[in-house]
Amino acid sequence: MTMNPGNVLRSTVLLTALAVGRIQAQDAAAPPIPLTPRGTPYQQPQRPQQPQPPQQRPVSPPASTPAQQLSQQPPVQQPVFQRASETDTARYLAGMPVSEGSPLVAMTKVARWQGHSRAMDVAFSTLEQRQLSNIRTWRAAYLAPLSQVSRTCLYFFSGPDFLYADAFFPDCTSYILVGLEPVEMIPDLQSVPLSLLENTLANIEVTLNTVISFSFFKTKDMREDLARTQLKGVLPILFVFLARSGKEISGVDYISPSKGGARGVKVSFVDPATGGQKVLYYFSQDLSDDGLKKNPALLRFCDQLAPTNSLLKAASYLMHGNGFNIARNYLLQASALILQDDSGIPVRYFPAERWTFRLFGSYTGPINLFKQFYQPELRQAFQSSSPKPLTFGFGYQWNRLNSTLILGTRK
Repeated sequence: MTMNPGNVLRSTVLLTALAVGRIQAQDAAAPPIPLTPRGTPYQQPQRPQQPQPPQQRPVSPPASTPAQQLSQQPPVQQPVFQRASETDTARYLAGMPVSEGSPLVAMTKVARWQGHSRAMDVAFSTLEQRQLSNIRTWRAAYLAPLSQVSRTCLYFFSGPDFLYADAFFPDCTSYILVGLEPVEMIPDLQSVPLSLLENTLANIEVTLNTVISFSFFKTKDMREDLARTQLKGVLPILFVFLARSGKEISGVDYISPSKGGARGVKVSFVDPATGGQKVLYYFSQDLSDDGLKKNPALLRFCDQLAPTNSLLKAASYLMHGNGFNIARNYLLQASALILQDDSGIPVRYFPAERWTFRLFGSYTGPINLFKQFYQPELRQAFQSSSPKPLTFGFGYQWNRLNSTLILGTRK
């Protein structure tokens, strides 16, 4: 078919238009290229990453047991206290100011301790006026000239009564006290819970009530008091008496005269009145015949410090019977001087060829609890002599008008 030039031109224009329309249609179907926001650097599109093999999840270690967790915890640091000196411990228990810089200073700011301090001040002030000052006056006149032969005070059935041992024999350098009450260590007071420490202070006041009011301890009551307090045993009471008599404690050692024997404590101290070094021994020992046969080491220990100035007060008339023959005979053999009330050694055991007596006060007989121990010989001795009156109470007859004081010296 032959086409004229005009038809050829029209066909060419038509084919061109169709081609352009196809191209535009393809461009309209393509996804649009996103525009980069203004101000954001253009980033080349990243190539798609090749899929990676799945990674295995890390395996958690097995959970530790509570015991293992506890063992892995850092150790708990216990508070470290600066331990107070024995002197400050004694002064705290006695209701007296402690030394400046003592770790116990803050504990004396507590209201309960301050109340304890006031109560102790009143009690010991009354005791000083009624008893101790009068004892010192009497001692200077009658006892001091005779007690110089010994520097040891031996006090059987004493309990923790250092107060009267010191008042009658202040020139001694060694004191041996023996009773049934136990010896226990005193813990650092800062380690004692406050409520328990306050109970201890109250218990000290109760325990000291009879010795301050009547010059002696009630053994049964004291044993119960010392057992229920946080600070057990006789040492707290000994500390109170040492502090209130002005002593400065330099050392405390727990001792026993023999293996398995009496348990004791040795308190070294300085007496500011003389500046001398002294020592107080207390032994928890049954002084009955059976007790001393079982543990005779106590008497061997006392032998090392004999002859002694011996003191007996409110001794329950134990040596009037046959169950305490060993203790009675030992005192008669080891003593250069015996100061006692009528509850000590009966006067019938002091032969006139070996002993000299000086009597003071009066003898009305024992209190009703011990009325079976009346001594006709002692009554006769008082009637046949002119005893000096006493200005202080002594023993079970705590009223000075009825008190009996016997001073026996070996010839």
